[in-house]
Amino acid sequence: MNNKIIKPRIIAFEVTQRCPLSCRHCRATASQDKTDFLTTGQCRKILKSVADFNKCVIILTGGEPMERTDIYDLTEYGRRLGLRMVMATCGYHITETAAAGLKKAGITAISFSLDGATAGTHDAFRQKPGAFQTVLSAIEKIRAAGIRFQINTTFTNLNITQAGEIATLAEKLGAYCFNPFILVPTGRGDKIRDLILAPDQYEKLLTDLAELKRKSKIEVRVTCGPQFARICRSRKIEGAEKVTGCLAATDFAFISTRGDVQTCGFLEISAGNLVENNFDFADIWLNSEFLNDLRDLSKYKGACSACAYLSVCRGCRARAYTMLGDYLQQDPICRLTLNTKKGKKKWP
Repeated sequence: MNNKIIKPRIIAFEVTQRCPLSCRHCRATASQDKTDFLTTGQCRKILKSVADFNKCVIILTGGEPMERTDIYDLTEYGRRLGLRMVMATCGYHITETAAAGLKKAGITAISFSLDGATAGTHDAFRQKPGAFQTVLSAIEKIRAAGIRFQINTTFTNLNITQAGEIATLAEKLGAYCFNPFILVPTGRGDKIRDLILAPDQYEKLLTDLAELKRKSKIEVRVTCGPQFARICRSRKIEGAEKVTGCLAATDFAFISTRGDVQTCGFLEISAGNLVENNFDFADIWLNSEFLNDLRDLSKYKGACSACAYLSVCRGCRARAYTMLGDYLQQDPICRLTLNTKKGKKKWP
């Protein structure tokens, strides 16, 4: 294990699980019936505990973070602590007034989700008529307020054929980044695990995205698709050395709506609870046995343990856990799993 202290560059803070949508893939199973467990004071203490350890990026997420009436207060407080405050929103509460308020409070970037290039595909996935038009309207208001934004897309068998169209739409809308997500079947997503990409489909999508990264005028990143790091390197995409694999327990962390520190929102194992440990993020991050196991690549199993790209990819730890029951196991949709079954031990 590398004993060098790695501080997270990005932390997603799930400030609520309330949301006006009921998306088919939602890891939080968000709904309007959910309860906010953390008070404003507790959220402030969590932000302070993070800032004391590292001045990183905080993604205010949910659910829908705009459901919280104190969201502007929390944003401004985080900014004053030296944290870079950004937000993930479905767009439903983004009015001109809200956009101006977020800008004033200190939000520097926003992510919107588009899970289809058309209203039909997006609205069906989000299970809310008009969701597509709502996002487009919110994007206009955020652009007018002078806030940068990116487009996120969760890919399944339902929308994989629209990847190129969605990327084109993201560029046309003025996004600075197109950020595909690869489905991890947890939360409501567990009910659509039959829509998860097969290894060969997944490989082709990542290859297509690598070529898109080569040609696109905007940034292209992939989340929950760590094999993108291997493909960008093997295809000699410019900037490939900066493309990272799974960031679990290293550059990324997640804080749940109850104050649990996790590797990400898709791997629902608590490394420790901030409310219960008197808001000491550093103690959990440095001393959790779970997190330190994930940092020790010698403990990885299956195809991942035999892969020449393990140190840059690491496989999706959440998908290994949700599909195989072991967060140290191989990523079940990586094409290397097919190669090892045929006796090939290394990639490529």
